[in-house]
Amino acid sequence: MAIVINIKNEANGLECIGSRAPGETIRKKIKKEIDAGGKVTLDFGGVEQITQSFADEMIGILVRAFGIEYIQKKLLLVNENEDIKNTLNFVISYSKDRRVVA
Repeated sequence: MAIVINIKNEANGLECIGSRAPGETIRKKIKKEIDAGGKVTLDFGGVEQITQSFADEMIGILVRAFGIEYIQKKLLLVNENEDIKNTLNFVISYSKDRRVVA
């Protein structure tokens, strides 16, 4: 199974997302779907910018918990602009080197 998460809708229509709160909500939805064996598409349509805090809460924590390869197999990003790509790549880069093994 696969779901699509509309990032702008999850952030109450914001075009610039800076808070950890929506990142946490989205991360929990991602994890729930992954735990159920599914995949997730993150749709950034209408979002102009995200902060490192938001990206870390949404993706960085998952990368540290499960590793980058696992997350890459389970997530697809669509409609992200260059700024969003750069922020996500930065967060993924520093998170993959800080993997927490429980």
